[in-house]
Amino acid sequence: MTDTGPQNDPIEAIRREIDGIDKSLLALLAQRLQLAEGIASAKTPGGLPIRSGREVALLRRLIAEAPAPLERELVVELWRALIGASLRRQRIIDVVVGGGRSDPTRLFDVARRHFGARTRISHVGEPQAALQKAAENPQTVVAVTPWPAAPGVGSWWPALSERRFHDLHLIAGLPLLSGAASGDEPEACVFAAGATDSAGGGDITLLLAFDSHHKAQRALNEAGLVGREVARSEPRVLLRVEEFVGLNDPRAAALNSYGLEGVRVLGSYARI
Repeated sequence: MTDTGPQNDPIEAIRREIDGIDKSLLALLAQRLQLAEGIASAKTPGGLPIRSGREVALLRRLIAEAPAPLERELVVELWRALIGASLRRQRIIDVVVGGGRSDPTRLFDVARRHFGARTRISHVGEPQAALQKAAENPQTVVAVTPWPAAPGVGSWWPALSERRFHDLHLIAGLPLLSGAASGDEPEACVFAAGATDSAGGGDITLLLAFDSHHKAQRALNEAGLVGREVARSEPRVLLRVEEFVGLNDPRAAALNSYGLEGVRVLGSYARI
C-alpha cells in the first residue's frame, strides 16, 4: 500500500524546502540591515544618505550576477525595497511630488517603487512647490517632478534658474530601468539639496544656461562636451550632456567663455 501522507507528498516537500529558504533569507536580510545601521552610526551627521550613483552600480552588478530565472525587474524591485529600508535606518526622508499637468498617480507610483512602500509621500501640486519643499528642508526632503523636457508637462523647468532653487540638484531619473526604445527618457526626476553627486556609469548630465544668441551647441563643442539642446524657453536653454559632469566641473564653467551665461550643472543621473 502506497504511503500518501504529508511527509511523502512531493508538493509538501517542496513547500518545506521553500520554508527553509525563507528562514535563511530572513536571517540574511536582518544581517544586511544591521550592517546598514553600522554605516549610519559611522557616518558624519549631515546631508541626505542617498548615493544614487552607487545604488545604480549595485543594481547593475546584481542584475549581471542574477541566475535564471531571476528577472531584472524583480532584482530591482527587491533591492530598491532593501535600499529604502536601509535609508530609513539612517534618516527619515519625505518625498514630495509635484505633478503639475502630469498624472500625479503615475508619479506617486514611480516614487513609491523607488523609495519603498513605507516612505511618506505627499502631492503638493506644481513642480515648483515640490522644489520649494526640498529647498527648505535639505536634510529630510526630496522632490519628484515630471521629466523637464517631456512633452505635455508644461514648461516648468525654467524655474530652476531662480536663486531659491540653486542648492537643488538632480540626483536620479526614474524609473531606473530604462525601456527598450532608443532614446528612452525618464518619466520623472528626483531633486535634492543635501545629497552628494556621484557617478553610476553611463551617466547623463543636465545643464541650465542663458543662451540669448543661440550659441549652445557651439559652446558645448568648444568645451569638449558631447551634448545637445533638449528644451528652450528664451533665453534659457536646457542641455543634455552624454557623461557625468560634476557640480564643480571646470568644463561647465568654461561654457561661460564660449557665449553662454549663468551656466549651472543641474545634476546627473544614471539608469539601467
